[in-house]
Amino acid sequence: MGASSALTTEENIRTEVRTKRVRVSEFFKDFDRLRSGFITASQFKRCLNQNLRLTLRPHEVDDLVDKYNTKGNGMINYRLFSDVIDEDFEPSKLNEDPKHQTKVPMEYLGTTRSLQPSSSEVSGKVKDILEKVQNYYTYHGVNIRTCYEDFDKHHNGLVTRSQFARSFPGPPDVTEDEIELLAGHYQDPTRPSLCNYLNFHNDVEVIKAYANEEKLNLSKSDADIMNDTFIDRLGNIDPDLRTTFEKIRVAVYKNGIRTTEFFRDHDKLRSGIITENQFVCGLSLACGKEAQLSKSEIQAIAKHYQTEDGRVCYKEFCDIMESIFNVPGLEKHPTVHPLRPPRGALTRNLIALSKEEEDRVESILAYIREAVLKRRLMIYPYFKDYDRGIAYTRNVTKSQFARILHFLSLTVTNEDTGLLCRKFEEPISGDVNYPAFCQAVDQEFKHYTIDAPTEPPSSTYVPPEQPRTISTAHINLNDLLARIRNHALVNRVRVVEFFEDFDPLRSGSISKAIFQRGLNSMGVTKVKEDQLKALTDHYVDPKKSDCVLWTRFLTDVESVFTQPNLEKHPTLVVPPHETFHLPKQGACVNWEVESEDLKSSYDEAIVRMFSRSNQRRLMAKPIFQDFDRHNNGHVTKSQFRQCLAYLDLHADDDEVAAMEKKFSDNIGFNYLKFLDELEPRERQEPKYPAHLKELQAVNAFKKPPEIDALTDLNSIIRKIKTKVCKERMHIYEFMRDYDKLRTGRILVPNFRRSLDLAGLELKESEVHILEDAYRSYENPDFVDYLAFQDEIESIFTIKNLVKTPLVQPTLFKPPVEWEQNELTSEAEIVFKQAMDRLSEHVRKTRTQLFPLFEDYDRVHNGSVSRFQFHRVLSELELGSLLSEQEFRVIFSKFKVRIGGKDDVNYIAFCDSVYELAAIEPFKP
Repeated sequence: MGASSALTTEENIRTEVRTKRVRVSEFFKDFDRLRSGFITASQFKRCLNQNLRLTLRPHEVDDLVDKYNTKGNGMINYRLFSDVIDEDFEPSKLNEDPKHQTKVPMEYLGTTRSLQPSSSEVSGKVKDILEKVQNYYTYHGVNIRTCYEDFDKHHNGLVTRSQFARSFPGPPDVTEDEIELLAGHYQDPTRPSLCNYLNFHNDVEVIKAYANEEKLNLSKSDADIMNDTFIDRLGNIDPDLRTTFEKIRVAVYKNGIRTTEFFRDHDKLRSGIITENQFVCGLSLACGKEAQLSKSEIQAIAKHYQTEDGRVCYKEFCDIMESIFNVPGLEKHPTVHPLRPPRGALTRNLIALSKEEEDRVESILAYIREAVLKRRLMIYPYFKDYDRGIAYTRNVTKSQFARILHFLSLTVTNEDTGLLCRKFEEPISGDVNYPAFCQAVDQEFKHYTIDAPTEPPSSTYVPPEQPRTISTAHINLNDLLARIRNHALVNRVRVVEFFEDFDPLRSGSISKAIFQRGLNSMGVTKVKEDQLKALTDHYVDPKKSDCVLWTRFLTDVESVFTQPNLEKHPTLVVPPHETFHLPKQGACVNWEVESEDLKSSYDEAIVRMFSRSNQRRLMAKPIFQDFDRHNNGHVTKSQFRQCLAYLDLHADDDEVAAMEKKFSDNIGFNYLKFLDELEPRERQEPKYPAHLKELQAVNAFKKPPEIDALTDLNSIIRKIKTKVCKERMHIYEFMRDYDKLRTGRILVPNFRRSLDLAGLELKESEVHILEDAYRSYENPDFVDYLAFQDEIESIFTIKNLVKTPLVQPTLFKPPVEWEQNELTSEAEIVFKQAMDRLSEHVRKTRTQLFPLFEDYDRVHNGSVSRFQFHRVLSELELGSLLSEQEFRVIFSKFKVRIGGKDDVNYIAFCDSVYELAAIEPFKP
């Protein structure tokens, strides 16, 4: 019982491990420092539960421990367990295909096959129906699973018989009886009223895979034809002509000759046929010299491909030459093994001599071979020293060949030397092939070897293994998309940047592999294979079944930031970002539904720790931060226990388990949330809403009344002229941009805007007076700004002065501001008495007024504030001569408006005092 249970447990572990794409051995090595292959039983259990996150029952874990306790000393052979689970192919078995050495695990999450038993006749009919519908589904890109998903509310792969028939996706020639036969065949054994459409989908996919494999794998006869030798393709021809073809194919292959290029210029119509003379010329140019073809051999080849009208079909000849050692259309048949010539078969062949000459050459080589063996000569380096051309040609001239033989004291007559040169002569250059000569006379020197020809691999069709289907019925697509949206929101990811570069035509469709690559680039790396398949199936392109509509995915994910086409629906309420935030995966979502024992253990522990933390004034956060190397607010469970021990916050196992249950997720233990309950802090209310209400209340009041606003048009014009004259500005530059057609009129709002841009500092009532004065008679909504501009520009010159040259323009002088101040008759008497008193004191004491005022005038605009004016008079011992009323009168007389406030023009004040005192300024 234990052995069979262990085998079943291993199959389940293998299935789950393959699904998670992990290697079991990597999790055990950390406990095996010496790499002995053994760890303790507790470490083995810890790896299965914590690291691999496998949900195993206690008796299943015990069966595994008993099975892999090979030594009987309590140490578990994890290396043997890893080999059984991983089941990798053995590198030593090189003669066996690695894919046949691995075992395919069962499908994950219970998608095993459950079919109603049926007779062979029914099975045959079902197979015929499946083969018929498969072609239709492949051509139209129909996915059976998506056709039934809307009826499968529980995502268990089951629908009713009526739903199965209603959503059957064709083709039209399938009758109702055949559909009923399929429904009965795929009926669930445990629930007779339901049909398993996933089994129907998987069977069609398997047949589709077989069909695709058959297209890629050729039949035995076709493969034999392609893999036959070059000569067999020529058929039964004359042996001499066959030898000629052998020479041509070697020359074409060695020199990389494209034979078609030498004939196509003669074939203007691309008919594949040229004249005999054109064929002879083209073949001579292509490989006549390289293949050493004579005229008779070329004529024989032309005669072989000659047509009835006397012309030559060069296309057939070129097709054979272009694929001498290759298979035409190999990119469409990647599993075909082309025939390759054995190593050394294409080396330089020696020239054939007559029988008497061959016998003489053999006797000469035997003499040289005996001398080389007896004297132990290494003759190859002597020849190589003469081969110092631009390229390593492996050739020497005939004179160099004779000189080397003489240098080595190999006595050969001139006639024998010439015979050797003829035997090892290169056909094209006429030089001597010295490596071939060295191999002929030196047994230890190997220039080239010819391997025995190998048989091409068998092209017998091997049916592919049944592809592993991935069930997505259990996947909740809404939860998966919510996780991706949360990732994009938290990390502020712009999804479009990871996909648009792969869609240069902006078609909105990319392949599934590129879609997966884009998800990995986004950081969505913890998506399982079944989740990825569900995602790609949901966004599959209806026109291309192997592509994904990434623009739809983009719209669904980026809805966390804003809604599309929001400009068309301005009243649409966009949900806040907080609604899309999700807790970490694996976190406790609802603590209230947990057991009462767990919640009571947690409450007791947190109350006790809170009291102890307050009494001792603990700072717990730095302790946890020392373990948080990634600064993500998480530590491991073991580190959490260690931190509690450092802080002297003791808790039993049940209490620690309760806290881990509440604050743990897939990353680890969230100590920040734990500290929020252990060390709660007062929540600070945001001050921005209150400040916003205060601003809104202030802005709700009416505008303050205007101060010193002018009510006369002439006064307003004079004020503007004074401003323009002082700052030398051009009013027209601020208004012409609003008059694109140069009509001389602009809208009233634009007139106000241009006055504000000019910085004229006009009150609202003053602007209204100007608008009324220069309003257009033709259209009351416009203002004649040119008339206003002419009036203002009159301070510089008179308009159309060229037509009235005798008119003398008067220069506008801006009035002095302090001179515009008017006092009452009583105030004039007080002002005169105060100024007489001050001038008399200055005349007697000869006081200099300017230097002290200039110290307070930092910007040198000739004015100081009222407080500074009073202070300077006090420092000059003039303040005691004036009463408060006299001081106010003097200020009213010499006040000027600077930057929106009233200052004192001390220059005018000093000049008036010096004038009354009859003193020249700046003189002692």
